[in-house]
Parts: sequence; C-alpha cells; structure tokens
Amino acid sequence: MKNEEILKKWIDWIGIIHKNIENLLTSQHIYKTYLEIVKSNPEIQSPIDFHDWVRKNYASSVAIHIRRELDMGSDVISLKKLLTEIKNDPQVITKEWFESLYKGSNAEAFADGDFKNVAGNGEIFDSSIASADIEKLEQLGKHIKEYATYRIAHNIEKPITKDPTYNDLDAFIKEYESIVKNYILLFTASGYTSLTPTWQYDWEEVFTKPWIKQRP
Repeated sequence: MKNEEILKKWIDWIGIIHKNIENLLTSQHIYKTYLEIVKSNPEIQSPIDFHDWVRKNYASSVAIHIRRELDMGSDVISLKKLLTEIKNDPQVITKEWFESLYKGSNAEAFADGDFKNVAGNGEIFDSSIASADIEKLEQLGKHIKEYATYRIAHNIEKPITKDPTYNDLDAFIKEYESIVKNYILLFTASGYTSLTPTWQYDWEEVFTKPWIKQRP
C-alpha cells in the first residue's frame, strides 16, 4: 500500500476514533452531572435501585468501550491498532506532509512547533512516541479490558489482574483523550483543548420536571 493510501486510511480512522471518544466523554459528563444532582438532593437518594442501575450500566459501557479501543483484531478500527501501525511505519508521516496541512492558513507559523510537539524533532514521526502511548494505554487499561472480556462480554471464570474502580475508568479516559488530541492534531492540523462536545441546549432540563405525574 502506498504512503498516500496509508495516510488516507489513518485519517479516516482518527475521524472514527474522534467520534468514539466524543461519545464516551459525553457519557462521562452526563454520568458525573447526574451524580452531583443526586448528591445534592437527599430526597431522591433512596431507594437506591435506580442509582445502582445507572452506575453499573455506565461502568459496563465504559469498560466495553475501552476494550474496543485496545482491540487488535484484523477487522477492527481501534486506537491501539492505529498507534501500532504508526509505530511500524513511521516514515509515512513526514514533517513536509504535516506542514503542507498548514499552507495558506493563519496557523502556518505554528506548523514546525506543532510537529515537534506531537511527532518529535526529526523529519519523520518518532516511532517511540507511539510506543510510549501504547504502553500508557495498556498499563491503564489491561485490567479494565480483562474485566470487560471475562465479566461483561463473556461469563468466564478466569482470574483478572484486579477489579477496576470508577477512578480507574476516569484515569484511562483522561489519558485516552490526551493521546487522541495529539493524533487529531497530527492528521488534521486541528488543535483541541477538550474533546467533550458543547451542548447548544440545557440537557439537564429533563431533571427539572416530574417523571411520574400521577400514581395509578
């Protein structure tokens, strides 16, 4: 496959991964806001059945999402697979190509610095950056992936490294977002401070209305 074809594939993949993490960050934001609403109102804290159900479903969905982004199957698109391909073929991403993304834009003067920040000091992408990113994701996600595979996706009685906590999920999401932002910049010359979408309406309004208007 020619370099141009590989680049097109990677650009398509980062677009898909971008959408994936937007969805995940949306879920995280809604979940944490929901928790704050419950914590601030003792009248709705019990019975806890619904709240437990929300917590378990959120944790399961995040664990499955993390499992998917660490998947290396031949027919999948995942962050780990993208990073592995970049690590194995770093010469595909050249400084010359990256700087061409900035040509004629107001950000043209930032091209050199941006490339150094996300790709290293050479003329092609530094493969050790992708290797380090893979290692970070594996360290933070190994036990989460095991949990998602053996306890959620399949009912397998097999020991896992440890049961993941909500803090573990948050830690992975934080690193995941940081890494994805770098590769969005690398492939599209678009910089983000956050990948959490901005609402154009008040989604919390649903909590200001009675859910059960009248008991039968």
